[in-house]
Amino acid sequence: MNKIAIDPIEVQFGLVHDCIRACVYADHIHQVPNKKDAWLSIMDMCYSDAIMSWNTIFGTNSQETHWKKLAAALPVPKQSQLKPFDKAMIIDYLNISDGEWNEYYKRMVDFRNHRLAHFQHTIIEQEPPNITWALHSAYLYREWLLSLLRAHQAAGVKMKITKTSGADMLALFKKQIEELCK
Repeated sequence: MNKIAIDPIEVQFGLVHDCIRACVYADHIHQVPNKKDAWLSIMDMCYSDAIMSWNTIFGTNSQETHWKKLAAALPVPKQSQLKPFDKAMIIDYLNISDGEWNEYYKRMVDFRNHRLAHFQHTIIEQEPPNITWALHSAYLYREWLLSLLRAHQAAGVKMKITKTSGADMLALFKKQIEELCK
């Protein structure tokens, strides 16, 4: 069997898009009045996908797809003014404290570990994490990834970069779910 190398940049964009799309879809379905049972199930799947994909990027540092691994493998070019991606960027973007981020991070990782990936019956049910910060942190990371690729392109590396802005991507995802919910 032939092994095919998977481009880590494509994986990052795929995960970021999964997270953002799942957040947008879950939020839209949540706001639909008089949802049928099928929509509740789909909303639950979207919510779970948002948590899982967010954790794959931002959760445990040991994940191969964690943003820190990509930052080490594809550093910011020396001549670029782009800052390396870090937790401080997320905290600043969300306008929250380090403590609030740490609490959110823990809730997201614990929810993934105890309710989605490894269901633990002994855990007392608690309020699931809000995915608004997941959406915003994934959006910020996507914008930074695009800036990183543009910095590499400016340094002479030949690569294709999407022309789809973050705003256009959000509009597309909103349009898609609105069409389904009509």
